[in-house]
Amino acid sequence: MSASRRQPRVELPELDSGLTLIDVDVDPGVTPVQSLLLDRVFAGTGDAYWVDAAGTAQTTRLRELAPDQRYLDRIHVARGFTAYQQTSLLDRLAGEQVTSPSVVVVTGIDRLYRDSDSSTKHAKQLLVRSIAALARAARVHDVPVIVTRSREDDFRKLVVNAAKTHLYCQKTQFGPRFTDAAGDVDALVYNLGDGWVQTTLAYWQEVLAHRAQRYDSPVVSEEAVSRVI
Repeated sequence: MSASRRQPRVELPELDSGLTLIDVDVDPGVTPVQSLLLDRVFAGTGDAYWVDAAGTAQTTRLRELAPDQRYLDRIHVARGFTAYQQTSLLDRLAGEQVTSPSVVVVTGIDRLYRDSDSSTKHAKQLLVRSIAALARAARVHDVPVIVTRSREDDFRKLVVNAAKTHLYCQKTQFGPRFTDAAGDVDALVYNLGDGWVQTTLAYWQEVLAHRAQRYDSPVVSEEAVSRVI
C-alpha cells in the first residue's frame, strides 16, 4: 500500500501490567524504549524507574526527547555494576521505597549475569531471582515492566519464558513498527511525506510531543506537535 493512501498514525504500543520483553533493531537503538518510558509518564501520575545494566541510560538523551523538562523530575535512573548490585536494585522495586510507579524499565537485564565471575549456574540463579523481583513489582504496583536483553544465548530463555508479552521493534520504510510473535500487536509510527522517514532523535521528539498532547500533558511548544499531523 502506498503512503499516499495511508492515514497518519502516531501510536505506540499500549502496555499491560506485567513483564514486556522488547527486542529492538540495532539501528533504532534504545530510543524506542526511552520513548515508551516517557509515554507511560505522560499517561500516569507515578514516577518511572529505570535500572540499566547495558550502558544505555543516557539522561542527556531523555532530556532531549522529553517535550517538557518537568517530566525528568519523575524519572529515576540507577545502574548496577555487578550482578549482585543489580539483583539488589531489582529486589527493592517492589518495596516501600517505590510508591505507585507508572512504569519500570530494565535495560540489558542479562548482561551483568552473563559477565559475572560466578559460575554459570549461580549467575542464572541470580537472574531468575531478579526476574521474579520484577514480576513481583509488576504485580504489587500493577504496572508495565519493560525489559531488554543484550543478546541471545542460554540466558535468553529465562527472560523470554518470564515475559507476558514479547515485542519486536523494527525499522520499516514508513517508520518504526512494533509487533509481537503472533502478530496481535501492530503499532506503526510514521509520517506521510514521501513514505520514508528516519528514526532519528528529532523524529522521536515529534512523536512524543504528539503523544503528550494526546494525554493533555504539557509540551514546550505546539510547533513540534504540528509537524507530525
